[in-house]
Amino acid sequence: MRGRRQYGVATLEMLLVLPVLLVFLAGLVFFGRYFTYYSMAQKAAHDGARYLATVSRREMKTQLSGATQVPAMLLAQSIAQQEMAGLQAGPVAVVVECAPSPCTGWVLPEKVRVVVQMQVTDQLFAPFSDLFVGDQGLLLQADVSMLYVGQ
Repeated sequence: MRGRRQYGVATLEMLLVLPVLLVFLAGLVFFGRYFTYYSMAQKAAHDGARYLATVSRREMKTQLSGATQVPAMLLAQSIAQQEMAGLQAGPVAVVVECAPSPCTGWVLPEKVRVVVQMQVTDQLFAPFSDLFVGDQGLLLQADVSMLYVGQ
């Protein structure tokens, strides 16, 4: 008789602890995925910025007719977008900038900057994670700036 009561207590304890464990598991999975996406976004932004920072002066001054950006800038943006294409996530925005003036081909930049942005949401544990991060998810932003060293 005594063993049967203990079995009921163990079941009750499990029913009380299980929701807490599920919320904890949902948080671990969501933030693990968030940091994996951040690592990939940071690498994509770094690769795009590194390419643009090492483009030759001639390529940086080359302009396409009717375009407001130099082709090297568009290629750096494409590099970052292709690295992020493998993710099963929402839309990814890649912004490429030059400082102190825009990358128009008229003036060589001192710095180049690539920013990768996206919203990370949770599809697996959405009811649990929406309580903490909202239904829009968390904004992920990887920002890399490098000095222009064009040869």
